[in-house]
Amino acid sequence: MYSIRRMPFEPAHSVPAALGTSMPECCSRFFLLIALAGSIGSCSRPNPAFIELQRSREAVRAARSWQYGTTVQLPTGQWAVLLLTSVECPGRIDRAVMMHDAQNSSVHEISFDGTYYSQSGGAAWSSKPAPSPKVINCGQGPSLVWDGMLYDDLDAVERTGEIRRGASAKADDVSCSWWEVAPSRGAAPHYSVCVGEGDHLPRIVRSRERDTNYVYSFTGWNTTTVSLPAGLALPTK
Repeated sequence: MYSIRRMPFEPAHSVPAALGTSMPECCSRFFLLIALAGSIGSCSRPNPAFIELQRSREAVRAARSWQYGTTVQLPTGQWAVLLLTSVECPGRIDRAVMMHDAQNSSVHEISFDGTYYSQSGGAAWSSKPAPSPKVINCGQGPSLVWDGMLYDDLDAVERTGEIRRGASAKADDVSCSWWEVAPSRGAAPHYSVCVGEGDHLPRIVRSRERDTNYVYSFTGWNTTTVSLPAGLALPTK
């Protein structure tokens, strides 16, 4: 047994406190603070899905070359090739455009080290000074047909949207994982991307743009080269 000696200036109601009779209230406040701190920490922790696509965005912005085919779903429901694109930074791009109009015409465009070449329907090539190399998207990554650069909306999606993980797949013998990117929580995805598991680079992108479905198939990351067709010489200076 032990006794508690009350000091002359100690009020009587402090004795129960010294014995610990008010500890449950103190403990509840203490654990509430811990719970709140943990909740705040979990809310501020980045979403793993966002981190993965952020890595992919950094990888495409750092890429020095790539190529991809763009297919479009026509009003008939059939899929058709729309664009074939090759990019080599800093100043080379080769793009073939299939019109899918009444004439099924095509245009071949090449921007090569400051000169722009074009050919329509198999006619002779023409050339003129090329626009700024900035249009080639080096440092930004590939562009979608209507909706700007791939991953440009990622920060907005982190705030108000949702990134959902899908199944694993293979594209050109590269293992990748599907991710759905939705503009708002619970909404249909704006686009889905199959990201390479080793290099974080996109292999396939399925996108819904202006009520039309598109598929982008990527290959040749950081190995693609762009050259001029045989017989097409650089202009003399």
